[in-house]
Amino acid sequence: MNNIFIFLILSCLVIIGQLTTTCNFCWNIGSNKCCDERKHQCDGSGCMTVSEYSLAGKDEYPSIQKGCSVPLLCGNCFSVTTNDNFLVRVTGQCGEGNSSNENLNYNYKDICDTQLTPNNYQCPSCFSTDSASGCESTGYVDCLGLEKECFDYGAFLMLSDGKPINMSIKGCLTTGGCEIGYSGVPGSKELQRDHMKCTPAIKKE
Repeated sequence: MNNIFIFLILSCLVIIGQLTTTCNFCWNIGSNKCCDERKHQCDGSGCMTVSEYSLAGKDEYPSIQKGCSVPLLCGNCFSVTTNDNFLVRVTGQCGEGNSSNENLNYNYKDICDTQLTPNNYQCPSCFSTDSASGCESTGYVDCLGLEKECFDYGAFLMLSDGKPINMSIKGCLTTGGCEIGYSGVPGSKELQRDHMKCTPAIKKE
């Protein structure tokens, strides 16, 4: 499967009175380095660098973003886990003040690994590029860390190489993922969403 780029994304702003901050800005998919950094005005006092890693089938993709701080990601892990060769790992490094993310670069350490221990929850799991209407669960996946939601996502996507593709995913998702705007395959363009549902993860007995 060619060039499935991940992920996410996030455009939350922290509003603290009328305070504004100038942050370095970039978004480079499929690389752990920013190729072009610009300045961007943010509401609030924080800047952030987001390190992303994803696996789709047999293809691995790092991505880096710099921009306004998203408190949910500061020092925390956002993750998606399946049993079917699809996963997402995202972590944020944050700083306070103008250009405070200028020297915050891609996290070369194993992203999120120290925060992703089994949490005694599980979700149905599947990953398919055959249809956007859904995929049949191949079983349950153990949720990790703060993953306490099950999600069911399907859409018709345009990949970064211009290739259109249908995709369906089920698995575990960090709590709040639906609220912050998880869009299935961040880094791609969602042409038509079929469905996105989140439900509480299932407690293991």
